[in-house]
Amino acid sequence: MSDSPYEASEDLVEKAKSDRASRRSPSGRVVLFFKQVVAELKKVTRPTNKELLNYTGVVLGFVTVVIAVVFLLDLGFFNLVSWSFTPSK
Repeated sequence: MSDSPYEASEDLVEKAKSDRASRRSPSGRVVLFFKQVVAELKKVTRPTNKELLNYTGVVLGFVTVVIAVVFLLDLGFFNLVSWSFTPSK
């Protein structure tokens, strides 16, 4: 059973919307899709310049650390393979 009467009415609304959408023509469904996309994009919040710079710095820092780890692993494996396949004198 639902916790509030609003959940039941929301379920009915969603069911009605899906029933109406299934009866639409293909072009009507495309138009509905783009209307829903625009409605969702209106809900998007953009970061401030300070947040954007902070996020950019975090991403660049993380990428730098991953590059360093991969470089060190590559160098280590290269030395290991070179050592193991070098003929001894």
